[in-house]
Amino acid sequence: MAGLYAHPDYYEIAFDFRDVAAEVDFFETCIDRFGDGATDADSVLEVACGPSPHLLEFDARGYDFTGLDESSEMISYSIEKARENDIEATFLRRNVADFYLPERVDFAFCALGSLYLDSNDALRSHLESVGDSLTGGSIYCIDGSIDFPGGTSSEHEWETTRGDTTVEFRIDQQPTNAAEQLVRQTVTTKVTDGDETHRFREEDEIKTFAPQEFRMVVEDSDFEHVGWFDSFDLSKPVSKCEPGTLHRPTTILRKQ
Repeated sequence: MAGLYAHPDYYEIAFDFRDVAAEVDFFETCIDRFGDGATDADSVLEVACGPSPHLLEFDARGYDFTGLDESSEMISYSIEKARENDIEATFLRRNVADFYLPERVDFAFCALGSLYLDSNDALRSHLESVGDSLTGGSIYCIDGSIDFPGGTSSEHEWETTRGDTTVEFRIDQQPTNAAEQLVRQTVTTKVTDGDETHRFREEDEIKTFAPQEFRMVVEDSDFEHVGWFDSFDLSKPVSKCEPGTLHRPTTILRKQ
């Protein structure tokens, strides 16, 4: 994957706005409330982990961390982060649609709408891979990736700064094929790093998943759909949110 994703340090700054501790609080609440309670969760898999921003928080709470990503740059960056913080973690460069873990974990998540798949068959394969990686009754949380608005155009932009580095990030999505639920996603980034300026642009056609379509695929998998909640808040079920107000809707699945 080219563009900003090939520069993990800048990518990490671009998404510095997140409250990682609060997100992990949410994940633990999901485990406690929706898991089957057969085992105490002590291991976690992040799908499309990128620079692994949740690594330090999960480690501080006693979890064994496994990160999976298709980018060699992100895997190398995450390995170095773990080494610098004296953390024993596992990082694997794998295709998120089809992978295998040597040992099962007790929880899995995918953040920031990073579940890029090109077909329903790829989604089926992905769910099978995640299901095979989880212990029974475990929870899988997917942040974003479901098209609740229904094929509409969207654009988002923001700016984040860390030290002498400022990242201006913009992402646009335009529908290209309504029947196939395809959109053209354009990501443009300007990075000001001290006296240097870098610009990145990447454009891809990606598939989005309507809620009904996603649930149909889940029904044929080893998972059951628990619910959709917005903004990492179980008091905000998506079904009760006003149209157009969704911020970061999260899918919660449980392995049967």
